Amino acid sequence: MGVTLDLCEEVLFKFYAKAEHVDSVYIAMCILNGLLTFTAIFGNAAIIFALQKASSIPTTAKILMQSLAVTDLSSGFFTHPLYIAVVARIRQSHECKHVQEVLMAFFVISTVLVSVSFQVVTLIGIDRFLSITLHLRYNQLVTPKRIIAVVAGAWVFSLSNVFVVVFIEIRVGEIVLLVFCYVGILSLCIVNFKVYSVARRHQAIIQSQAQVTAHHLSNTTNSARNVNLAVKVLYVFVVFLFCNLPYLIILTVLLISGPNVVLQGTIQFSTVLMMLNSSLNPVVFGLKMKEIRQIIKRELKMLFHST
Repeated sequence: MGVTLDLCEEVLFKFYAKAEHVDSVYIAMCILNGLLTFTAIFGNAAIIFALQKASSIPTTAKILMQSLAVTDLSSGFFTHPLYIAVVARIRQSHECKHVQEVLMAFFVISTVLVSVSFQVVTLIGIDRFLSITLHLRYNQLVTPKRIIAVVAGAWVFSLSNVFVVVFIEIRVGEIVLLVFCYVGILSLCIVNFKVYSVARRHQAIIQSQAQVTAHHLSNTTNSARNVNLAVKVLYVFVVFLFCNLPYLIILTVLLISGPNVVLQGTIQFSTVLMMLNSSLNPVVFGLKMKEIRQIIKRELKMLFHST
């Protein structure tokens, strides 16, 4: 009880200003989160369903994309409503005894989900890089069982980091989180830059091999499909960077300079921007992947015709 109370006070007074200072910000963020709850839930549920039926997406890539969608779906069910509950209680009383349970639930769940999303987005980039560089060896080295094991490892790492924050020392956890995030973003940039470079080169090679034998045509088609998918998932990385980098920068400034009303208000905007990622990922999958878009359209038509 004492441990979580200390953590609650650390989080509350560091990240949340009193309502009289930023009440308009709190109200706006609650309204936006209310809308994002529905878009995250329905959007990611549709993506999970469509991925299950998609035949053109490799199984390993499908597992990673579904893992990301499940994480985003969890954000819709838990993170958005909990954020609204936290802000609603803070607007009533800026004291831990009033907000402790819901604030700790939001802090733990959101930290775990963001950490897992971070790792899964990285894994998606690495997976696509390997698919267009290893060629035939890819299917031998990257198997569905191994992908599932790696995703499970991402959850274990994220839960372990939260354990450090809650039960050992929040400042140690914050340092670990910042180092992990900056190293992760650098790794993401490197991996996705390599994916883009290799994909562009392969696209040029594939286009120059337009007239080939039927056997080579089959291999070229598979290669083109992998390259095309690799290019499309780059948008997932771009959206992730857009939504999460502002929060990371503001968090760094806040930890270095200490809390003030301006930074506390700004970090609320960046928090909601970070949670917006869960609603944007289904849009990226739907817009950039034709089969996913067609499956969702077909199922919606069937649903409306049946009613």
